[in-house]
Amino acid sequence: MVKKVLELLTPGEQKRLYLLAGLMVISAIIEVVGIASIMPFLSLITDPGIIEENAILNRIYTTFNFQSTDRFLIFTGIAVLIILVISNSLVFLTNWGLARFAWMRNHSISRRLLKNYLYQPYKFFLNKNTSVLTKNILSEVNVVVTGIITPMLEIFSQGIVSLFIFVTLIIVEPVLALSSLVILGGAYALTYRLNKQRLEVKGKGRYQSNTERFKAANEAFGDIKQLKLMGCENYFVKRYSEPSYEFAKHNSFVQVIKSVPKYIIEVIAFGGIVLIVLYFLITGKGLEMFLPVIGFYAFAIYRLLPAIQFIFSGVASIKFNRQALDSLHEEITSFKKEETSQSPRSRKGKVAPLPFKKELKLENITFNYPETKEPVIKDLNLKIDVNTSVAFTGATGAGKTTIANIILGLLRPDSGKMIVDGVEITDENLASWQRNLGYIPQDIYLQDDTVIRNITYGIPDDEIDMDSVINAAKIANIHDFIMEELPDKYNTIVGERGIKLSGGQRQRIGIARALYHNPSVLVLDEATSALDGATEKEVFQAIENIAKSKTLIIIAHRLTTIQNCDVIYVMEKGRIVGAGKYDELMETNKTFRKIATVQ
Repeated sequence: MVKKVLELLTPGEQKRLYLLAGLMVISAIIEVVGIASIMPFLSLITDPGIIEENAILNRIYTTFNFQSTDRFLIFTGIAVLIILVISNSLVFLTNWGLARFAWMRNHSISRRLLKNYLYQPYKFFLNKNTSVLTKNILSEVNVVVTGIITPMLEIFSQGIVSLFIFVTLIIVEPVLALSSLVILGGAYALTYRLNKQRLEVKGKGRYQSNTERFKAANEAFGDIKQLKLMGCENYFVKRYSEPSYEFAKHNSFVQVIKSVPKYIIEVIAFGGIVLIVLYFLITGKGLEMFLPVIGFYAFAIYRLLPAIQFIFSGVASIKFNRQALDSLHEEITSFKKEETSQSPRSRKGKVAPLPFKKELKLENITFNYPETKEPVIKDLNLKIDVNTSVAFTGATGAGKTTIANIILGLLRPDSGKMIVDGVEITDENLASWQRNLGYIPQDIYLQDDTVIRNITYGIPDDEIDMDSVINAAKIANIHDFIMEELPDKYNTIVGERGIKLSGGQRQRIGIARALYHNPSVLVLDEATSALDGATEKEVFQAIENIAKSKTLIIIAHRLTTIQNCDVIYVMEKGRIVGAGKYDELMETNKTFRKIATVQ
């Protein structure tokens, strides 16, 4: 398990962990020195004659020329107090370092996990539920940090303190020390042994119920309009309630188990002090003999009990949260083996667009989605000339969107080539090809942010080119609306998913976003299918403004939107079954004619 934790950390974080461990050892030594200093001090108070008998104390007494025993006792008391202050200060600094290290790992591991997720190829997300990914980043990383990494550090820290205290106790009074070890350690060990299996089972249940409650909450807010319209609030509340209840039940169980021994042990420990007194009385030792030992034992037990409780709680927490560590470790280490995203421009930096002056070719393209038997695209060949408008149409499942995703470089074909002006698109030049592309999907995702940030999407504020923003908005026929009707113009907050805007306005912001970088190729994937006829006409007016100087690749169900395209490809079951202009296909292609008739 320690190995898995270390594999979650970078080499630099591992070095900081080792330094922190060293500080814990030093802190533990000084803390035990502080505790051990209590007994000599109490011995001096009960029998000042020890000053004469003890060579070290006598040398200190004569070297500093103390005038009386009382002054020496005051000096000794102040020295013990200083040692305790230093000890507690160092313990505080160690705990501060421990807390900071743990919570900074919450930041760094969750950031690393988010980065790794985002750098995965588009294909990675096809079989992933985003609520689970969100849960891993925001919840499970926190569980691993607070439920495993922090307890491990505390076990190490408190274990050293406990070990040194026990060694000191054995030196002072072996029989009592070993008896205490058997009683205290045995009680905790028995409690853990009785609950070990249940902790593991409950931990797996916590992990699963946490996954389900994240899914339920995410789905409840996913389409709030439909939820309110259909009045199904109770359905989603119930879907959330069941896993939430299980999640709370599992967590409450481990909290109870972690605290149960504490109350029993306190009775045993402090009752044991009474037994120690009786032990000394029975053995016939006088007050001056057992009082320093009793004081030392009382102080040692006062410090030892929290340490042992920390150790037990940490062990229980680690056992309970092991499923989270296993899952997170698998997620992070698997990224080292899997292929990472081919085309994040952020990783490539600013790259020049790949020259595109003649044509784009797809040659013998075949593509199969994971866990499907039949290829979605089968041995497909086509050519798209620069500055032409090309459309793909066909029934649902024909492979139109898959073709668009292959052209966008989001999906890599299982076989075949994509060639631009005679240059094959590979992993090395994919980012350069994507610099030519603008993408307008059916559902435009808008951040709960300003219009300008939604148009520039992902560009830092100090790098935004306002002239390009306005130019893109004008071509998309949205500039006048922004300037005349929005209260803060381009700085207006559009709301979550653009809820304050109409469908047509959101779509035109999406077009402006696609145009901001002045791409030479625009890919429209059902970009107007969710709009009414009048709004669709307005949006396509904006698109027609672009068509003269761009290559348009349009995925469409509605044939009315592609009547003026230079070439229309008709697709059926992953193959092209027709190509030509609208009127030509109406006359010669049965599949196209059937689609037109239905519409």
